[in-house]
Amino acid sequence: MHTPPNRDSSLVRLFLELVRIDAVSLMERPIADALTRLLTTEGIRVQEDDTGAQVGGNTGNLLCFPPHFDPNKPALMLTAHLDTVLPTAHLKPIVREDHITSDGTTILGADNRAGLSVLVDLLLSSVRPTIPQRNYFCVFTFGEELALYGAGTVDLSRFNVIGGFVFDCSKRPGIYIRESVGLHLFNARVIGRSAHSGVNPEEGMSAIVLASEAIAKLPLGRIDAETTANVGKIVGGEAVNAVPERVAIEGEVRSFTPQRIGEHLQIIESIFRSTVEGKGRLEFETAVDFEPYVLAPTSPVVVELERALRGAGLEPTPIRYTGGSDANKYNAKGIPAVNIGIGAQKPHSTDEFILIEDLERSSHIAKELVRA
Repeated sequence: MHTPPNRDSSLVRLFLELVRIDAVSLMERPIADALTRLLTTEGIRVQEDDTGAQVGGNTGNLLCFPPHFDPNKPALMLTAHLDTVLPTAHLKPIVREDHITSDGTTILGADNRAGLSVLVDLLLSSVRPTIPQRNYFCVFTFGEELALYGAGTVDLSRFNVIGGFVFDCSKRPGIYIRESVGLHLFNARVIGRSAHSGVNPEEGMSAIVLASEAIAKLPLGRIDAETTANVGKIVGGEAVNAVPERVAIEGEVRSFTPQRIGEHLQIIESIFRSTVEGKGRLEFETAVDFEPYVLAPTSPVVVELERALRGAGLEPTPIRYTGGSDANKYNAKGIPAVNIGIGAQKPHSTDEFILIEDLERSSHIAKELVRA
């Protein structure tokens, strides 16, 4: 017989408390202060770095250490992010029979307050543990929704981190992201020649026309099983009676290897250059948003996670994913990390919800990970 979820558990109450705290990207001070008060009161050591100021934020990353943590020993790192993509100031969470949602006027903020709740609950359980626990600590990052800022700036070099576990995938518990694409950005600035569109248009060279010709030739969308490309933003022109001199085109390429991303960016740049050559001028720049990661089935971090999933009564289900997370940044730092499904479904929308049993299962996974 199926046991109904506990709608009034300490974990559910913690989640309902945290989702009500309004703290969007780079404005995470309210949630950071609330967590610091809660954890330090119970004997958890919390350190906040100063990296948020580097990108205009008001909060750094929180590094949280249970009483038994030993910085001289190998450690597991469990992480979630502080920010929500949209405000929750007016959130009215509704606890239904088996799930939690908003009243439909705001997001719920389960992305990523569900992950925060699970890991805060884990830290609190470490104050008076009922079972032996492995050496671990938690990192709560800022600015994840904007550009994975916190994971990119946090300094973990003083710790011997043997594996990272990110509690931030919207898939249900049991599913985890073993392979994730990387994303590189490109910015193509086409410079033509301005002229009055009515008096002497022959003397002008429309940057918009040149850019349009180039974009029409670009291979976009799903390029192959590994790769996608997109033009997402075009800005140009000054007035309707002027031949436009400048236009900027912004886009992205995603794939599972840096080599494949680089190859496609070269194709895009070549098309822009051949189109503009002899008619105008091109400025083309690329930037790394996040790098891909591909973990082998035998990777220790994967083996540890699958052990924990089975211990929580779940069947491990690895997937490939075309979005990024803090796990991408940790892998780029040389720390093997995996993003774990916690069931925060329909994120970034007013339809967002989480099953109470998924919140409980995610907590079980975290406790299995640190079980000695």
